[in-house]
Amino acid sequence: MFFSRELSIFNAMEPIVSGLFDEHYVKTGILKCSCEQCQMDIVLLALNHLPPHYTSGQAGEAYIKAIYQEPQLQSDILRELTKAVQVIEESPRH
Repeated sequence: MFFSRELSIFNAMEPIVSGLFDEHYVKTGILKCSCEQCQMDIVLLALNHLPPHYTSGQAGEAYIKAIYQEPQLQSDILRELTKAVQVIEESPRH
């Protein structure tokens, strides 16, 4: 299947996970290493363990973000972020 350049496919989980990571880990200063490489690895590892939610527009993105305001779903993301932080802190790539 071919998609035109006007259409874009977007995983709405990316900004949700990045936002929670920033809020709970980066801004609090609790990371052993806060370099860009480690931060990216943590977010990517967490995203690989969470279900993707793809959308092609802002309405779909807003809907998915609204769903993830639920405390249990945020807790699921934070659990995966915590696991990812532990893995990356044990074996950073730098």
